Amino acid sequence: MNRSGKEAGFSGLRQVWPMPAHPKPVVIIGAGGIVRDAHLPAYRKWGIPVAGLHDRDRQRAASLAAANDVPRVFDTLDAAIAAGTHIFDIALPPEALRDVLPRLPEGCAALVQKPLGTSLDDARHLIRVLEERNITAALNFQMRFTPSMLAVSDALKRGELGEITDIDVSLSCRTPWEEWPFMKKLEAVEIPLHSIHYLDWIAANAGLPRAVYARSVPHPEHPDLADARSSIILDYDRPVRCSLSLNHVHKWGSDNERAEMRIEGTKGAAIVGLGYNVNFPLGRPETLLMVRKGGSWRTVTLEGARVPDSFAFVMANLQRYLAGEDTQLPTGLDSSLRTMALVQACLNSSRTRRAVELDSVGPPGTHMQA
Repeated sequence: MNRSGKEAGFSGLRQVWPMPAHPKPVVIIGAGGIVRDAHLPAYRKWGIPVAGLHDRDRQRAASLAAANDVPRVFDTLDAAIAAGTHIFDIALPPEALRDVLPRLPEGCAALVQKPLGTSLDDARHLIRVLEERNITAALNFQMRFTPSMLAVSDALKRGELGEITDIDVSLSCRTPWEEWPFMKKLEAVEIPLHSIHYLDWIAANAGLPRAVYARSVPHPEHPDLADARSSIILDYDRPVRCSLSLNHVHKWGSDNERAEMRIEGTKGAAIVGLGYNVNFPLGRPETLLMVRKGGSWRTVTLEGARVPDSFAFVMANLQRYLAGEDTQLPTGLDSSLRTMALVQACLNSSRTRRAVELDSVGPPGTHMQA
């Protein structure tokens, strides 16, 4: 029987990131679906003010601003930059970052949509741009800030689960790729735009693997996409088994869709139900089950959801870091570059159909040269 996490002593696990004492207004660059469905609802719920919006499609930005009481719509990027706001939320496709990031004000702060550019080389270039302009930047790897994943990370940090032995990510669901037409232009889709979140969390909590084997494949339902499904194996130098199986084209109804992540250790285990991936667009409730060695599975009551809460939490961390209230920026440039290196290794593996060692893409954690 699944008893409550409170009874089992799991209730003290961290699930919420504190807000800054004095939230600063944000200018959002981009007015796509993710801003509509996640960024704006998150900021409204958690009291982070939005100073204005800019999008190349002014009508889309204006409609979104009107629906969310955003006070200003900027006709141009230069007008948005000139507004005097110190903090930007850059919610744009990866190919747009080369144009936008060099134009941000020196000394500002930016939360940048993942991935950081279209390749590892692109990420290196963009990091140099950000550093030269003294911009404090974090990547929007909001899965790390999802209540369920914060709880699992906290349990690992406390030693509740012991040493990690197994990580499994399993998806069989329908992702509406057709809602994001910019993806048709990309040379790779699934790994840099979806699996990157799992890879980022795994790298942050289990470290980087020695090597990877990955294969992404297209699907007849999406003939204009480079790929829509992936299989990934991360090879560690220690006894850790890590695999990701990701099918985004399950078209046989929502009853048998699944999306979960399992983390097993020497002292305990966790199963995270990734409900936001299934029954799109309604989703299902996210869930977290945990167990300790010798005990029984417990349901941990979650204090929020990935959408919208994690989107506010990652911005809160950036603002708290700027204010000196947080000492670390978990998704800052160094960590994000390591994630981009892992993604690049997976893409290289998929292209060559061979295992790829991480060292082949450059020493992790450095501003690698091509």
